[in-house]
Amino acid sequence: MVQEQDSLTQRQKAVLRAVIHDYIDWAEPVGSRSVSRRYAFHLGPASIRNIMADLEELGYLAQPHTSAGRVPTDRGYRFYVDALMDPTRLTPEEEGLIERRFTPARGQVEGLMRATSQVLGTLSRCAGIVLAPRLDQLQVKRLEFVGLAADRILLILISTSGVVHHKAVTLDEVLSQEELNRIARYLNELLQGLTLREVRQVLVAKMAEEKAQYDQLLRRALLLWRKTVEGEQLTEVYIGGATQMMEQPEFADTEKMRAIFAAFEEKSHLVKILDRCLEDAGLTVTIGRELGEVALQEFSVVASPYFRGSAPLGALAVVGPTRMPYDKVVPLVDYTARLVSRLLTDEAS
Repeated sequence: MVQEQDSLTQRQKAVLRAVIHDYIDWAEPVGSRSVSRRYAFHLGPASIRNIMADLEELGYLAQPHTSAGRVPTDRGYRFYVDALMDPTRLTPEEEGLIERRFTPARGQVEGLMRATSQVLGTLSRCAGIVLAPRLDQLQVKRLEFVGLAADRILLILISTSGVVHHKAVTLDEVLSQEELNRIARYLNELLQGLTLREVRQVLVAKMAEEKAQYDQLLRRALLLWRKTVEGEQLTEVYIGGATQMMEQPEFADTEKMRAIFAAFEEKSHLVKILDRCLEDAGLTVTIGRELGEVALQEFSVVASPYFRGSAPLGALAVVGPTRMPYDKVVPLVDYTARLVSRLLTDEAS
């Protein structure tokens, strides 16, 4: 990126920044006369028009219609984020507002995830997305089986990070509450501290090595585990503020509106994007076609992982049109991720 930064003159950088700021503010193609009037470049409209034409030729701007002004391209936004953007610090009032929004959710991980998505959505006026801790990576703290009817039971599983998972299932055999308690006690002794990914291997290994009198207990434990946990969705995605984002001018186009709601409905797209953020282990800005998802190619994602201690648990993000105010959204996502990490770490200590 250094070479690309050096390839633009200071005037080109200034004009590109001005066009992007105006387009983010007004959602209308930006003309040279407008840039000349609003910014103290000491350049006339004709000179600015020539610079904008050069930026278009270089791929940073595009002209929707021959008589219209210019709009930023994905490449233009990328250059802006990497080289031109001056992030706006959150004010103490904004930080206090975020902290107060989280107060009712302290001590309850699912409530914290939901509050986080709503805070991000409200303050960005885009969609706030939170990828909850992945189920298969959670460590088991305690589980219980509760009989609901003759052949129907409820699993309640609590992880060491505070995530509560529950599921009701119907069994092929009837188990009394006493038998369910016995299986739960055995599993709690055996599996505490293991991740859900490790549990099945342990059960299968135990089945091979234990004495014959434990076979029935293990068989039932393995049956309950398969029924209640295996095959579950590996993670939960919380979405806040999606309806607010519909107020953006981009969504006057019903096709764009349909595309983004389809992507939100098919959450695997979002999981894939936020999983990449977890792999990078830092704040990322992914713009338009960089997302690799056709349904989201006119959107950008600002994402960051959140942690418990030094262990990444999940990721949070703001999803919005490529015309999002990156200088405000980046510090919002960064601050929120650090706050969520601190809350989760404090609760676990």
